[in-house]
Amino acid sequence: MKLNHLAAIPLTAMSIVAFAACGTPAQTHSETPAQIWHELVQCARTHGSPNFPDPTIDSQGRATFPRGTQTPSDATKQACQSIYDRLPAAARDTGSAPDIAMEIQFAKCMRTHGLTDWPDPDANGNFPLPADLQTTYKSGPVWDRIKAGLDACRAFNPSGGISVSHG
Repeated sequence: MKLNHLAAIPLTAMSIVAFAACGTPAQTHSETPAQIWHELVQCARTHGSPNFPDPTIDSQGRATFPRGTQTPSDATKQACQSIYDRLPAAARDTGSAPDIAMEIQFAKCMRTHGLTDWPDPDANGNFPLPADLQTTYKSGPVWDRIKAGLDACRAFNPSGGISVSHG
């Protein structure tokens, strides 16, 4: 699932990308993408991400998660995949492919601003964070370092969010 170029450290659409398996298999004609996203969030909360936030849903049914939203675990994704699969393709689309060149500039900037082991993005635009940069809290020394880098590198992150994975 792709947390919309995740404000994922501000951890956006998860490259909030493929969530995961606790629902019914096919979208009914009466359910809206917003309803499916709501069900997906409830599933995530039930399967290991109890504080998973509600997204903002646009007119195309695409979800944007708040800055700082972290990508659910693989187990959570697997548990909720069947719900995610019910979303129409347009609702799963984040609107554009990641700008890898811009994300590489962002990574260089993060490294310049004290996060020397900040990784380059992978081919999907996700940043596979090393263990020392992984945090589940928006406070503390790791988060403070990341937040300082995010603020300093804002020019290379116009969406305001990034997608991370655990490297």
